[in-house]
Amino acid sequence: MPAYAVERLAKSFPGAGGKPLKALDGASFAVNPGEILVVLGPNGAGKTTLLRLLAGLFDPDDGEIRADGESLLRVPPHKRDIAMVFQDFSLYPRFSVAKNLAMPLRSRGARLDEYEITSRVNETADLLGLLDKLDRKPAQLSGGEMQRVAIGRALVRRPKLFLLDEPFTHLDTQLRARMRVEIRQIQRRLGVAMIHVTHHHEEAMGLADRILVLEGGRVLQIGAPEEVYHRPRNSHVARMLGNPPINLIPAEKAAALGLSVGRGKIAGIRPESFRVTPGGEEGATVKAVENLGPTSILLLEAGGLLLRAVVPPTTRSRLGEKMRLSVDPEDLHWFQE
Repeated sequence: MPAYAVERLAKSFPGAGGKPLKALDGASFAVNPGEILVVLGPNGAGKTTLLRLLAGLFDPDDGEIRADGESLLRVPPHKRDIAMVFQDFSLYPRFSVAKNLAMPLRSRGARLDEYEITSRVNETADLLGLLDKLDRKPAQLSGGEMQRVAIGRALVRRPKLFLLDEPFTHLDTQLRARMRVEIRQIQRRLGVAMIHVTHHHEEAMGLADRILVLEGGRVLQIGAPEEVYHRPRNSHVARMLGNPPINLIPAEKAAALGLSVGRGKIAGIRPESFRVTPGGEEGATVKAVENLGPTSILLLEAGGLLLRAVVPPTTRSRLGEKMRLSVDPEDLHWFQE
């Protein structure tokens, strides 16, 4: 049995001219015990609305939320055993880091002694790199440190479900990568379910056991990261994963480029799937070269299309040079939309 199940969840808000704006439109999925489910989608996809519905901060217009088979719709937020980390910090400005971390453990239903509270606070602070900041007030912290305290307040509770709403927004690239590892280590050790919301595909690929792709309030696909990346159901899913993004080519132009024609309206080619060789007088024209160290990204113009290809740094190419493009048929994706 899944730890949590969402069935046909729907939520609308008043829109322009009084017309309802659908934030969620029949979303259904399950969260398995001990897994990290990452909800990936652009701004306005309905990601935060979904978390607030799970936490009990919004009431759905339709649908069901179950925990271990039991409905949560009439369970108040404080009794759902769910901890949520928002994008903003929501820290107590007059309290130290230690007191902010300890606040959830001193709630009426926690029933922990001071030794256990101190132990959990120190353990969480250590994992988040905050041990030397425990005596500081929020105003004395950087934005990234304040966000780590906010994450720590959820982690320290050890709830049954973590809801993380883009918690790494204020962290730099290196700290973001470190936090992904630390969050995963903590989650694995506690063995709890986690739903992590993001619009960063690297975050989704690096953190998730499964990825749920959400757009326009609808679930487009859910599956393991490699499945969603290598077998996207449509071009909308394909665009959300990968950097550089997937090349999308109308079917009629794919044939003109010498690509084998498949069954679909749009051909998708990951930049790393292109084989690029010198083309002599024929081929695609190099418009830009971006050297990233272990790889290079070529921006190529062919048949009125701009395409991106990832190549080894040993591939020599100059602006204006012609390069021949080829791709294995099994690396072509065909989409109806």
